[in-house]
Amino acid sequence: MANLLFDDFQNRTKEQWKQQAIKDLKGKSFDDTLLWNVDENITVEPYYTSEDNLEISIKAIQQAQAQRVSSHWQYREKVRFTSEKETNELIIRLLKSGTDSFQIDLGKELLSEIEFKKLLNNIKLSDTAFFFKVENQALALVNALQNIAPYLWKGGIINDAFGRWMQTGEWDNNYWKSTASLLGKVQSHPQFKVLVINSHHFHNAGANVSQELAYTLATAIETIDKLSQEGVAIEQILAKIEFSISVGTNYFVEIAKLRALKLLWAKLVSEGYGLDISVANSTSIHCQTSVYYDAAITPHTNMLRATTEAMAAIIGGCDAISINAFDESFSTPDDFSRRIARNVSIILKEESYLDKVIDPSAGSYFIENLTHQIAENTLKILEEVENKGGISEAFTQGFIQKSINAEREKQITQLQNNQNIMVGVNKFRFDEKPFSKPASTTTLTSETIFALLPNLRLSEIFEA
Repeated sequence: MANLLFDDFQNRTKEQWKQQAIKDLKGKSFDDTLLWNVDENITVEPYYTSEDNLEISIKAIQQAQAQRVSSHWQYREKVRFTSEKETNELIIRLLKSGTDSFQIDLGKELLSEIEFKKLLNNIKLSDTAFFFKVENQALALVNALQNIAPYLWKGGIINDAFGRWMQTGEWDNNYWKSTASLLGKVQSHPQFKVLVINSHHFHNAGANVSQELAYTLATAIETIDKLSQEGVAIEQILAKIEFSISVGTNYFVEIAKLRALKLLWAKLVSEGYGLDISVANSTSIHCQTSVYYDAAITPHTNMLRATTEAMAAIIGGCDAISINAFDESFSTPDDFSRRIARNVSIILKEESYLDKVIDPSAGSYFIENLTHQIAENTLKILEEVENKGGISEAFTQGFIQKSINAEREKQITQLQNNQNIMVGVNKFRFDEKPFSKPASTTTLTSETIFALLPNLRLSEIFEA
């Protein structure tokens, strides 16, 4: 019966479908109306057929994505350290409210003056993953934890030397030697990551998805190479890496971006370092909703952006997620805005059941094709960076800053011309109260010979 039904339909070529679409458009341009340009090198067509014969390695993509063996993700709450007692009480409350992982920002606090026994009172690092954000005090932190927690730890240390250098011009000349010593101290803690490779400084300066991935992977390559020169084995380095990636509002693109990262990382580990692809499986991916796409005008729309960003991160295969409060990028979030952010993750798990399927986007030719295009474009940019001597040399020469700035200028032009829409910013705007422009975060001063990467928001040009 089914065969008889399909026998009534004649085969049509892709060109015939295109001509029908052009006819239905009644004079509108096919390319301008139906082709989706993610950037100048990535174009998504409205439909694909077997005639396309796209050179896409679906097997390679699925093999890389298969490293995710669980559909569970952790919600990693960001907590700013204030005092031992106050921070400890906040952590305890959050554990009862759906948080199952933490990022404790210790800022510029002297770790020798922090009483970690009080900070972690009634908390066990073997039960809950804690990531401690520090500035050049990673060894001191490990020494402090060893004194109060003589067992296996979960979590890690965030000491983003590259991000700090690119945003402030400051570099710790002892970084590689101290990090090599750090790796020696934490090898007995298999679930404790101390090499967190961030994409946030690229993303928040305006990088497109391929730039963000390429520069992040270039950072990982230089990290591996420098630590290898310090005598650390490749396997020991790889076991301690976590990627922390910003996720923007372009839903399908961000899903594909994370899948492309997994594909390229597996390719780098297996082909670049000659290790089994399973070694790449130990690398976790943490995602953070975008600050760059937050808006200070009609700010409640940020809740909607954060929701789609979180969905993209989860479907893309993140292992942990942090969701920014809707007002976090331009004011101090209160308990309400933090609770709403946390509840986004809880609802996606408890009511949307996104934790019930390991890879919900698998088999979508649209997503697989987009993944492939992003990966191919990323490789081209990565090759450019490596040809310039690596991430540090490319940044010192200004290559990265110029490339990102050019991309941001395109984004601004598209927004001003309504080619792209930010709800509540350049369209459907409604100011709930008289708008007060927040203090600018874009002014940077440094004595370096190269430009620095600023923390920006795309909507700033409309906030006047």
